[in-house]
Order: sequence, then C-alpha cells, then structure tokens
Amino acid sequence: MPHPILNDRKNTIIYFVVWVLIAAVHTLILWFLVDITPYLAVADSLVFNLLFMGMGLSVWYTIRYSGYIRGLITDQVLNHILSGVVAIGIWLGVGYLILYFILSEQTAYLEFLNRSIPARVISGLFYYAVLVLIYYLNLNTQDRQERIRNEARLRLQVREAEIDRLKAQINPHFLFNSLNSVSSLIGDNPGEAREMVIKLSDFLRYSLEYKENEMTTLKSELDHIKSYIGIEKVRFGNRMSFHIDLQPECLDMRLPHMILQPLVENAIKHGVYESTEPVEIRLHAACDERELLNVTISNDYDARVPARKGKGIGLTNTMHRMKLVYNSDRFFSVDRTANHFTVQLTFPQLLTHDNNLYSTHY
Repeated sequence: MPHPILNDRKNTIIYFVVWVLIAAVHTLILWFLVDITPYLAVADSLVFNLLFMGMGLSVWYTIRYSGYIRGLITDQVLNHILSGVVAIGIWLGVGYLILYFILSEQTAYLEFLNRSIPARVISGLFYYAVLVLIYYLNLNTQDRQERIRNEARLRLQVREAEIDRLKAQINPHFLFNSLNSVSSLIGDNPGEAREMVIKLSDFLRYSLEYKENEMTTLKSELDHIKSYIGIEKVRFGNRMSFHIDLQPECLDMRLPHMILQPLVENAIKHGVYESTEPVEIRLHAACDERELLNVTISNDYDARVPARKGKGIGLTNTMHRMKLVYNSDRFFSVDRTANHFTVQLTFPQLLTHDNNLYSTHY
C-alpha cells in the first residue's frame, strides 16, 4: 500500500503547508508570549518542527507493517505508546543536540530550553497521536474502497455468469430444432440442406463470439437475426415473413449481445408454428430525443389455437438479462391483445439522431 502523503502530490503539499503553519504559530508564541528574540524563536521552531515533519512521515511505516488489523486493541495501544515514547525521545534528543550546538552561547535561551522539556513532550505526543489517527483513517478508507472494488468485481462476475447461463439455455434449444430440419431436408432437397448448414454455421459463430462487456451494435444483431430468419425460412417458407423498419442512425447504437434473437424465435414459435395463415413478424427500431434505442418486436398469432407448451425460455431469459445489464426492469415490457403480441425493449445510451427512416423486407 503506497504512502498516503509521499505518493500523492496533493497530500504532500497539504502536509508541508500544515507544518509551515505550525512552525509559524510556534515562532509567534515564543516571540510574543515567551519573550524570546525573533532569531531564537525561528531557530527553535525550524529545528523541532522540521524534525517532526520528517519523523511524521516514518510513522506511516510503523503502522503499515505492524499488522494494524491483527491482534487485540490493547496490544496496538501498547505498541503505539512504546513507539510514541521512543519517537519523542529521539525527536527531543536530536533537536536539543542541534540547538545546543548552534546556540551554545545563548545561556538564557538554553535555560528556557531545559525548562520547556515537559511542554515539548506533551506537544510531541499530541502531534504523534494526530498523525497516527490520520494514518488509521487513511488505511480504513483505502480498505473500504478496496472492499467496494472487490464487491463490484464479484457482482460483475456473478452477473456475467448468470448472463452466460441464460444464453447457454437458448443455444441448444435452437440448435436441436435446426439439426432436425437439416435432417429432414437432406433426403428431399440436399441443396437447401447445404444452404441451411452454412447459415447455421454463421449463426453459431456469432453466438459463440466474445463480445466485450456483452455489448454489440444493432447492425450486428440484425445481421445475426437475418441468418436466423434465413434458417427458419427454409423450414416455414411463405408461412413466415419478417419485416424490419428502423432509423439508419440506430444501426451503430449499443445493446446486449444476442438479446433480440430469442424474441424473434419466440415470435416464430408462438406465431408461426400453429398458424395455417401467413404470419408477419415485425421489428421496429427508433432513436428518440432522450438518447435511447427503442426496439419493438411484434407478431400476429391465432388465439383459437392452444398455446404451445414450453418453459418460455426466450422471453424469460431476455427479461432477466435486461434487468441484469441495466439494473432495472423498466426497460422491458410485453403487451398481448386478442391476436397480437408485442415486446418493447429500451436500451439507454448517447447518440445523435435524425428522422430519416430505413425500411427493408424479407
């Protein structure tokens, strides 16, 4: 742990200024209250305060390497009493030797110097106690900040592990369906089966790709969804259509990796599987003046057909991921009507906007 004064320029300046002020007050007291000449007052003040200023810096190492957290409080108090007595003894001994050497002819002052020993011992102990208190406060502050950093790292690791777990539940679910489709196509249409395998490879490559902080761009997510839709189009043909409508500046906005595909899969599962009529899935993205990316995924469904059995992995996991990433559940909402299902997601961020719309259809 670095020295809180020597390793911080601001603290070094403050420490020096404080001792300059203490030396000035010391000089004024000797000059006006004790009636010592200015020269002797300055000499006395400089010698004792400069010595203690230097010695005060070394007190940190005594605290830092004495295991201040370990041991009983009484042991720590006794250690500091002993250290304080030794430090004050060295301080006074060196100070008196210097002053006796340079002011040997000032007999009146030397008599005062001898009489002032008790007062200097008290002031030295006071300085020592204040420095020890300051160093302990600094240690406690640094320890608390380190604990906060460790807890934040732990929470981040737990959150990332939870996100990975949620994503891991989705990938096998889709993979099994796709492999079954490839198997059924191999005999009847080998060309489509080969095309589906290529698209499936692109899809899985993106799914397994590492993303820093689990974030990516809307463009990357849409490219990934297009690969997924291409796979599903082989299975459902004209029974399914997918429409994207968005503002082009939204393409560079950030959102969690693999956050949209499970919702599109959910729309296919509950909108296309059991429907005998063509079903359109719509994805709309817009950037509003609050610098948010709003994405809506909607689909029609036949309310007369019983809902497919399942655990709702895609919808539930997406809701949990949004809450984990943004620490709030207000950025995800679901709306269901008699024959229409809509999921609304909001991704906070900073971006400039314009009102030009980009539209495409698959």
